[in-house]
Amino acid sequence: MAGAGGATGPGGVSGAGATAGAGATAGAGGTAGAGGTAGAATGGVAGSIQVEIPAFNNDLDLLFMIDNSPTMAAMQQKLVDRIPVFFQALQKARTGLPNLHVAVVSSDLGAPGDSTSSIGCTATGDGGQFQSLPRGTCAATTLFNTSTYLSDVNGQSNFTDPIDQVLQCITPLGVTGCGYEHQLASIDRALGSDGAPPPAANKGFLRSSAYLGIILLTNEDDCSAPPDTTIFSLNGGAQSLSNPDGPLGRYRCNGGPRGGHLCKDPATGQMIVPPLTAPANTTGNPPLLQLTDCRDNDTGSSALTPVSTFVQHIRALKADPDHKIMVAGIMTRPDPYGVMWIAAPASSPGVAGQLWPYVMHECGATGDVNVNPMAEQHTTDGSVGDPGVRMTQFVSSFPYAVLASSCDPTYQSTMQAIASRLVALMASQSCVALGTVQNDAQGQPSCTVTTHLVDGSGNKTDVQVPSCAENGGTAPCWTLFSDGTCPIGSQILYVTPDQAITNATSQSTTLSCSLCQPGPFVMPGC
Repeated sequence: MAGAGGATGPGGVSGAGATAGAGATAGAGGTAGAGGTAGAATGGVAGSIQVEIPAFNNDLDLLFMIDNSPTMAAMQQKLVDRIPVFFQALQKARTGLPNLHVAVVSSDLGAPGDSTSSIGCTATGDGGQFQSLPRGTCAATTLFNTSTYLSDVNGQSNFTDPIDQVLQCITPLGVTGCGYEHQLASIDRALGSDGAPPPAANKGFLRSSAYLGIILLTNEDDCSAPPDTTIFSLNGGAQSLSNPDGPLGRYRCNGGPRGGHLCKDPATGQMIVPPLTAPANTTGNPPLLQLTDCRDNDTGSSALTPVSTFVQHIRALKADPDHKIMVAGIMTRPDPYGVMWIAAPASSPGVAGQLWPYVMHECGATGDVNVNPMAEQHTTDGSVGDPGVRMTQFVSSFPYAVLASSCDPTYQSTMQAIASRLVALMASQSCVALGTVQNDAQGQPSCTVTTHLVDGSGNKTDVQVPSCAENGGTAPCWTLFSDGTCPIGSQILYVTPDQAITNATSQSTTLSCSLCQPGPFVMPGC
């Protein structure tokens, strides 16, 4: 599965003259970016540019969704092992570790119905509540009092151990959760984006101005259904193929009359729901049907909640979701997608001779009869995974996204890629394309920076901020830098805040720079 993906944030495309970022006003010879106004700037001179940008936002809310179904032990441990790598990569950002809120939620939202006791699930599971208890060999999280999520903002933390160790203590949720995972509904419920208030224990996690990062760890596809669903019930029928929905099992999330997937039938080329009974074009013994091009069944026949509904809910949390939300999935590929029919369990009455459908693992151990013969990834650590059709569609719906395989032997590069994508997301709205900036006599960019602060009473204050290179880095001060997160030719303006900037209820920054212009003479500092 591919590494970091997605789109780069705003910042414009360099052309003749200078290019200013979102909301900018360019000087003579300049071109404004998205939302900007081009033309002669008031008081400007040729070879200069003035850009007004929002203050650098260093607030990040991170939600980890951990699948706690029975086959997840190895994959949970691989995530736990690489949590330090993730925070080290975040820390390497030029602006340092963000002001963080970090929470953990399970995939267990229950499986409501008249047969919940027989499938090992409760009706509501963990209800989207944040998980904050110590797990595994960890004795204490060191979270203060009744805190349900980690908070590390402006040097003030609600825990005492290092942040990576606290998260490592919480994330191995175990493998006793419901096997009908509601990964997407669980994050929807946890964040209160489903239209109802979030669980009381989750209050205060989401900050309106913060960026939002969602990291999903799972090895099966999403099976989120409405609370009043009957897909997890026998509905008065038998536990056999005579039931209109087929035998009660995980396959109902994929196929059958109300299944959640649509795939291309190799015989006809048409999109079909994976069938309950083996069609004539199966091959081998036991019968196997290889399907392709699978996607969410959004035709209205599925018992599951459409993926598009969850995408809409999560996007609605932010006014500018394309540049405020990053979603990463450590999960399974949507293909190969094979349905195999094997003899029904002898313990089930009245099923003699019936062949029941199962979706084969798309990754797993070599020689495992449950692993698709077309699988491209084989494991030695016990990791297995079923095709992640709906999960892949959800993650890929966000411009800032990372897709990675839960069957990878280590999550080292995956966690680094996720951290890098978050850094790029947070930098995107501070990217400014300036052209070639003239240097002053000290070899520093010839720029002035003014912050515009508004306090809680509406009082406005303008503060001219010195360069960090000239005042030794004493806050407040400004830095222009490039770290690969902005488009080519763009730089990030970062103002190291002091208490006045931190306490301001709103702020913006004006950057004015002298530019090197083409001409017959070499300008000093160019």
